Order: sequence, then structure tokens, then C-alpha cells
Amino acid sequence: MADTQKHIMVVDDQPANLLLILRTLESKYRVTCVESGKACLEAMDEDTPDLVLMDVRMPEMSGYECCEIIKENFDYQSIPVIFLSAHTDMADKLKGYEAGGADYLTKPCDINEVIAKIEHNLNVLEEFKSKLDSANAFANMAMTNSGELGGVLQFMENSFQCEDQNSLADLIVASLQSYGLNSCVQLRGFETILNHSSTGVCAPLEITLMSEMVGGEKIMEFGKRCLCVSDNISFLIKNLPIDDDMLCGRVKDHIVSILNGATARMSSLNIAYEKEQSVINRIKLALEDIENTLLKIEDLSESKNKEISQIISNLNTSVNESFARLTLTEEQENHFTKLLDSSSDELYKATATDGDLKSSFEKISSMLVDIISAKI
Repeated sequence: MADTQKHIMVVDDQPANLLLILRTLESKYRVTCVESGKACLEAMDEDTPDLVLMDVRMPEMSGYECCEIIKENFDYQSIPVIFLSAHTDMADKLKGYEAGGADYLTKPCDINEVIAKIEHNLNVLEEFKSKLDSANAFANMAMTNSGELGGVLQFMENSFQCEDQNSLADLIVASLQSYGLNSCVQLRGFETILNHSSTGVCAPLEITLMSEMVGGEKIMEFGKRCLCVSDNISFLIKNLPIDDDMLCGRVKDHIVSILNGATARMSSLNIAYEKEQSVINRIKLALEDIENTLLKIEDLSESKNKEISQIISNLNTSVNESFARLTLTEEQENHFTKLLDSSSDELYKATATDGDLKSSFEKISSMLVDIISAKI
């Protein structure tokens, strides 16, 4: 019982007053009696009380002065001080309040009132301590949560640097591991589904769960495991800290934040991939048009060469027949023959430009094929 009793320190320079209060309170509290303010301060250093009953009028150091010194000490600031005084003036009570007193009793005191005042102030003190403990706990939690939120913010920042599914999956798993979580992650891309695990390989059942629960609840818990699902990403957490409700709640909040951030980044990657595929498809269509154009050029060139060859052949035949009917000198015949050969050469050279055009188209086609190969 003695270990649970509250400690009351009584300060009065009149031994009779001390004895009276001691006899009244000792059955309910552990009581220490001292006869001066100086003795009070020294005794507090040895055995700190829960509450002080302080006489106002004392030699050398008044109760007000002693209380002011007590309140200047950080370790003693919360200890209630109840003043005992024969003075009833409001000025005295205000002076006691200014000195840091919690209450003021006028002598001669009714003992029941003294006990009531003591109990009230002790209850106030307990409530204050309880709120202080709660505030400290909340502050510690806030600092812890702030540090944990830093991990989420770091993930968000780093996710913008992820240019493909593999790098994003690595970042997700590493971020979850920073909270002590083992996980499997599934990323559902525009054409590819990627499964990634902090332990190496996702088990078949884990892949099934991540795939088939899409479209259901966003968060599903089963024991220490938790499945978080969005349209394009699933997290399967294997070791939630369910033994610590507050920690578990914070961790789940952080998981959802990472899921939301990863989902947004995955959507961006899917949109970029879709646009890239659209460009590649347009290039493929262009290649088909080029190939068809090359075939047409080749057919036209071959047909034109045959037609020119036939024209030149017919012209040679006609000229040779004309030589037989005309009375030309040998020099004249040679002159016309050279003119005919020169014109034929010019015609053949003109048809050679078709080959250059075909070569240009083939070069463009090759470049487009290289672009597609690099993207695939």
C-alpha cells in the first residue's frame, strides 16, 4: 500500500501546525514535514513529492518565494503547490497565483476541505500527466510516421526515373522492403505481365491471386498477408506487423500510397508504350507502301526498257532498209549510224535513273526497319 500512496510535503514554521496536518493526512498519504522554504527545497532534491502544502508566512523565505524557486526547476514545474495562509485578501490570492500556486486555503482550515483540495489537485495532475504521455506518444508517432512518409516521398520521386516495367518493379519491391515487408508484385503492362518478388520468384498461387483478384476490393487481408490491387498493379504483402495495431495501420497506409504512385507511373508507361506502338505500326504501313512502290518502279522500269529496246531495234531495222534504197555514200551511212548509236546510248542512260530512285527508296526502307528493330 505504501508504494501506491501519494507523497505530500507540508511546509510550515509552526511545529504544532505540522503535527496537526501530519496526524490528519498520514492515514491516506505518505507525508513529509519541513519547517522552512530552504528545508523544503533540500528535501525535494532527496524525495520529490506529488503535492506541496505551503505556509505563506515563514521567516527567511516566504511560501511565495519558495514556490517561485520550485516552478523555475523544470523537474518540479508540474508539482501542485497549495498555499496555507491566514490572509483572505484577493491581493494575497493573486500573489499566490503569480508565484505559481495551484490553490489557496485560508487558515484555520477545515480538514475535509484540505483533503478535497489535495484530491482535486492530484487528479488534475494525473490527468495532465496522462495527456502529456499521450502527447509525447503522439509526437513520437508523428516523428516515426514522418520518417516513414519520407520513404513514400522518395518512392514517388524515384518512380519518375523508371522508364520500363522492370525498373519500376525493382523500385516497388525495394521500397516495400524498407518497411520490412516481403512482397510479390505484378505489373500488367500494355502487352506484357511482369511478376517480381523480394524473395526471388513468385509462387504459382501468388501469381494466380494477383491476377484473378483484379476488379475486386482494393485491399484484402488474410492473416499476416495482404493483397492490394489496382487496374494495372497488384501487391501481395506476406508479413504485415499484425501484432502492433498502430504500426500495422501506418504500414497499410504507406502501402496504399506506394500502390497509388506506382499505378500512376504504370499508367504513364502504358500510355507511352501504346503511343510508341502506334508510331511503329504507322512505320510498318509506310514500309509496306514503300515495298509496293518499289515493285511498281521495278515493273515500270522493266516494261519501259523493253519498249525502248524494241523502239531502238525497229529504228535500226528501218534505217538499214533505208540505206539499201538510198544512194548514200559510205561516209554518210557511217554518220547516220553514229547518230543512231549515240541516241540509243542516251536513251539507255535515261532509264538508269530509275535504278537510282529504287536505290533511294531501299535506303529509306532500311532505315525504317532499323528504327523498328531498336524499339522492339
